[in-house]
Amino acid sequence: MFLPPGFGGSSSAADDEEKRLRTEYTRVEGLVKARIPDAMRSAAEVHVQEVQCGDPSCAPIDCAIIVMFDSGGRGQFGIPCESREVGEEELDEFCPPVDVFTEWYNGNSVEWSPFQDDEYDMNDEQALRFRVGTLVQCRVGADPVTGWANGHITELFYRENNWPPGQMAPYKVALDDGRNIFAPQDIPEVIRARPV
Repeated sequence: MFLPPGFGGSSSAADDEEKRLRTEYTRVEGLVKARIPDAMRSAAEVHVQEVQCGDPSCAPIDCAIIVMFDSGGRGQFGIPCESREVGEEELDEFCPPVDVFTEWYNGNSVEWSPFQDDEYDMNDEQALRFRVGTLVQCRVGADPVTGWANGHITELFYRENNWPPGQMAPYKVALDDGRNIFAPQDIPEVIRARPV
């Protein structure tokens, strides 16, 4: 005779995995919520779930994140990794900037993707606003005033080896503090010319 899981016996591996996932989802929800501006944070609900991707050119598991506001506004974005792999660095790359959260809060339907694969011709440098060596500021934090860091463009049409084919970022940037990052979109909300 045996006791089913939850009745004094040890829990099954499936129960353990479910608990681990719930813990990771809660952790990621907290990280995302911390990036929502203070004025909107208490009105926000964040939900995280891992989803399996059937596209062989992308990560096998994506972390799907839905943000819903009491105002009725909502939006979603994804991070191409498991929830246990999501940290500040991944959120720096894939989390929407403050102005997108604001649009969602106001009930506007705004798509957010850090990559705009079809937007750039990789042979057309004129499609980009900046050139190698340009002094810029990059959005590295949630605050629209203090969340910027100085740097300079080191590469155009940057991509990393583990990215799916055709995926790239318009700029690689060396920040003045020594970090190397990439700008996922060529828009003023993500990267701008450094004020003189």
